[in-house]
Amino acid sequence: MNKIIFQYVLRKTMRRSVHEDIKNLEMEIVQTEDKIIEYLRTGYEGGIKTSLHRLDLDLKYLSILANGAPIDKNEDRKIMDFLRIHYDYMQKLSVPA
Repeated sequence: MNKIIFQYVLRKTMRRSVHEDIKNLEMEIVQTEDKIIEYLRTGYEGGIKTSLHRLDLDLKYLSILANGAPIDKNEDRKIMDFLRIHYDYMQKLSVPA
């Protein structure tokens, strides 16, 4: 009986932790995009390149995290929409050649 309760609590805790990680990562992605916009205004190319690299890594990590997370269809759809929108946005924010 204790083993069943422990497994239930562990799953709930892991699920909550994954949800928190996803939300935090989504907030970091939006903040990084805001930094890129500011760097574009000021012309700080080093900051732009660094932030674009971080944005790319965060989007990839979110994709990996979401694919392995114990989430329902609706949440998965929201995360996939978020990823699609922000990958497109990253392409628009990229430094011109």
